[in-house]
Amino acid sequence: MKGIIKILLRYILSAGGIAVILLITNFIILASWVVSYSTYSNTKYNISEIANGLRKENDKFILSEEASSIITNKFHWAMLLDDSGKVIWSKNLPEDVPLSYTASDIASFSRWYLYDYPVQSWKHPNGLFVLGDSKNTTWKLQLQVPEKVMYNSTKWISTGLIINFTVAMLLAFLLGIRFFLSLRQIVTGMNDMAEKRPVSLKTKGAFRDLALNINNTSKELLRQQKLIEKRDTARNNWITSVSHDIRTPLSMIMGYSSSLEDNTSFSEEERKQISIIRFQSEKIKQLIDDLNLTVKLEYEMQPLNMQSFFISELIRKVVVSYLNNLYDNKYTLELSIFDDVQDYKINGDMRLFERALNNIIGNSMKHNENGCDIFIELKKQNNGCTIEIKDNGTGFTEDVLENLNASNEMPSGVSHGIGLFIVKQIIAVHGGETYFKNLENGSIISLWIPEM
Repeated sequence: MKGIIKILLRYILSAGGIAVILLITNFIILASWVVSYSTYSNTKYNISEIANGLRKENDKFILSEEASSIITNKFHWAMLLDDSGKVIWSKNLPEDVPLSYTASDIASFSRWYLYDYPVQSWKHPNGLFVLGDSKNTTWKLQLQVPEKVMYNSTKWISTGLIINFTVAMLLAFLLGIRFFLSLRQIVTGMNDMAEKRPVSLKTKGAFRDLALNINNTSKELLRQQKLIEKRDTARNNWITSVSHDIRTPLSMIMGYSSSLEDNTSFSEEERKQISIIRFQSEKIKQLIDDLNLTVKLEYEMQPLNMQSFFISELIRKVVVSYLNNLYDNKYTLELSIFDDVQDYKINGDMRLFERALNNIIGNSMKHNENGCDIFIELKKQNNGCTIEIKDNGTGFTEDVLENLNASNEMPSGVSHGIGLFIVKQIIAVHGGETYFKNLENGSIISLWIPEM
């Protein structure tokens, strides 16, 4: 809401600024027009200079070349009347213009028109000098302003500017309110769409097209959401159903194969084959458990048994367990714990953290059948602790590395697949981050766990 108010205020201020700029612009244009008109008038209608170009010598009137040129080129005709109203001199006098006038005739045309000819008059030493222009060339308007009005003109102009500015601001405010109401429903619709609620905006006003697009987008998103939920529900049900249905026969296979493996009546080769059956059955069981766990973590269905524990003790426990079960010298484990994290506690699900460590170490052994050295390091870093597990094995392929670092979806490939994806999920539900990287020889996986 605060953001919309800021937009409204900026809109009103912008409109007010535009109104001020327009007022100033109009004033400049008016002043320029007045100056231009004054210059044009002074250049064209300087009747006194033209009249002074007519002089009388030896009872004969002589017109200067400059005055004659101005009358011919810029006006049309001119004449001089004596005190009795008779024309005693003329130049280019039209045929429809009389040669004698009464006092009332002179009073009538001296400031206005003579037979539709716009005229001006000027007192000459020998009478009244009349300068005429062509018909339909000049408008003459009479303006009478009381002296008191002119005296208060400054106040009137200031008042007019204030009224103009006030009206402009009022109009801007009213338009801004309308804009605000239209924009508010757009913002409300966007918020509802972000919360995955149905949106049905009124498709009117300036934002009609935008409101229509938001309505259509909301419908499409809700439709896709239902499809995704339906797909996820089907996948979850399928995994749960399959894992449940396969668990009983798989347990029987594992139990019988374990018994047959210990039966000395079988030959060594037969017992070896039975051992392979048991081992592969255990892998299938592990895969089913991984599928169940990743689905539960993805949909937050896995209950977390949160407790405070020493992370160093958990890592030692996992490493010792692997060391006690190593039957050859192909794999080595080395653990390094910094002094400042010996007594460092984290709050989390210990069982899930143990599962994550087992998955990483087991992954290194699984994908390095010829053996490798595994190095585990625990240290404090960035308001938390970091567990680094690296090996000098074959490392990750580029596509697997990109999928592990960039994607939050379960990998489709077999290599480095669901086990490390579960590691990412476990660290993520505890608010941490996971990084995968190839080294010059081998790979490194970093688990950063924040303080809780």
